[in-house]
Amino acid sequence: MLKKEQVLETLKKYGFYSLNRAPYLYQNKEEIGVYFIWPNKHYGNLERVLCFETIEELEEEVFKYWWYFSNKEKVEIEVEFDNYEIVSPRVLYKYKGTILTSELMKKFEESKKNFAEPKEIVKRKQLTRTANILILILKEKCKIQHETYLKVTQMGEELKQLNSTYQRKLKQYQNEKEDNVESYELLMDDSDETEKIVHHLQDELSSLENEKEMRKFITMIFNYLQDLETSESHLQNVYLLNRYPYEIEDMKKKITILETAIKSKKKLFKSKQNPIEAIKEIEINSPCKKMVNINIYVEKERKQIIEKYQNREEIDENVLGDYLVNFEKLNIALPDIIKNNALEEIEKEELFEKLKAMHNKLSKKEKSACFVATSFLKDCLNILIEKEATHEFNVSDVISKLILANQMDLFNDAFTTLDIYINAKVRVKYFSILNINTFENFISSLIDTIRTLNNINMKLEKVLLGYYLEKEKGMINFHLKNIYNYKTKNSFIVNIMPGAPIYYSPVNIVKQLDIIESTELVERENDTIFLLGSKVNIETKSSKIVVVKYEKEKVLNKKDYIVVTEMKEKNRCHYYEDKIYSKATGGLL
Repeated sequence: MLKKEQVLETLKKYGFYSLNRAPYLYQNKEEIGVYFIWPNKHYGNLERVLCFETIEELEEEVFKYWWYFSNKEKVEIEVEFDNYEIVSPRVLYKYKGTILTSELMKKFEESKKNFAEPKEIVKRKQLTRTANILILILKEKCKIQHETYLKVTQMGEELKQLNSTYQRKLKQYQNEKEDNVESYELLMDDSDETEKIVHHLQDELSSLENEKEMRKFITMIFNYLQDLETSESHLQNVYLLNRYPYEIEDMKKKITILETAIKSKKKLFKSKQNPIEAIKEIEINSPCKKMVNINIYVEKERKQIIEKYQNREEIDENVLGDYLVNFEKLNIALPDIIKNNALEEIEKEELFEKLKAMHNKLSKKEKSACFVATSFLKDCLNILIEKEATHEFNVSDVISKLILANQMDLFNDAFTTLDIYINAKVRVKYFSILNINTFENFISSLIDTIRTLNNINMKLEKVLLGYYLEKEKGMINFHLKNIYNYKTKNSFIVNIMPGAPIYYSPVNIVKQLDIIESTELVERENDTIFLLGSKVNIETKSSKIVVVKYEKEKVLNKKDYIVVTEMKEKNRCHYYEDKIYSKATGGLL
């Protein structure tokens, strides 16, 4: 059996002095061990006691604990228990799905490449696929632009020759002296650097070492494609490619008229047709007259192209290349889709970047609806959703339902609060969707808010992990941190699946304490995410995880160390795992 001196010596070896922070020596009667604290992203800090039979077991566990805290900021290491209910579980340290032994920890940097989780390999393949598709698009765009240039150049030269012939025929008809006719040589630019550029990009792609570099490379090609497509010279060429055939056809008709008129002059019976009038007729009826001005065309096309590329924020990088190919129906053979069995979780920084970008694109009315839904008016909306108010044609019927259910006080209080003059500025800025001319109009505008929310389409292409407590409400509050295990005995770990509709507001409006019989509204910066129950399907895992929180109950302060002598159960929480899918998909995936 281990002695306390052996435990203290081993702890000191790794810089733990059992004095001012965990781990501490644990001693309960004859039982000797170590009191540890592990942070857990779902359950918070977990206090546990591990006891050992041999010094080797003790050494190994303390080393793992030390190694974990030395590396957890640099490497994503997960800590799992084989049982979350007992005070002395088996503790597992995992890196990318691999259980780390003490030997693997010691050789971690050397072995790190061998721990590559399948999803990382898949992710790199997905990014490579997207980059290759963008290179193929670039190759096709360069090819199209070069072909357009050649065709426009050829038609331009043909038009010059026809115009020269036309001017010569016109002078001949008018018996004017012919000038020396300028001859045009067809000028072609056969230099096409596309293949050279593509080979260079493919070489650069193959040399990239990590996902960050690949994403930067994808962004570079994406931006180059936008610049290429919006170049004024190319858009002018596209315009001329459509215009020149009409001009050429018109010029040929004019020449034919003049040739006929010249021949007619030599005959006894002259043509009744006035060639000059016939030429004017061609010019008047020319399809060119119906074409917009070249500057207007270039500006309009550039705007449409920019709008297409601005959708980048809403397109997952895995299908970014597919989006551009399908958008224009380009004749490109796409590489096979990379299948990823493990869905990728979105990082917090990327999450709010995308949510804010999507929120900024909402209309003023849609933004206002989101502000209302995350404000003190949220409970009013939940009641109206419960009463199916959007299905009622008459607002009086809705009010009658509220009266019968004794729920009018909440609405009267909200109406009065909004009507107070000190709240006018906040009301105009955030609640423009609401109408408070009359109480009936106020209820109608709240119902309109629900309808507006139903029409908003915000979604992510990755899994969003978080927590909620109440999922039966019309609007479901969603949190990125678990705030429930301290308050209740139940908590839901939630995975919002790709494509499920979500809602976001950067502020919420709360009521300040009553001041002289009035309530002032206060704006708080608060990134708030919520869901509409009517637009999602929720799948709850049948099994639950019971997590017991323990804490040290008795502690003895010795001269040179602290010893924990007894543990007690603090609380226990039942964790359920939910998956949320879009109801628009027809049910659960």
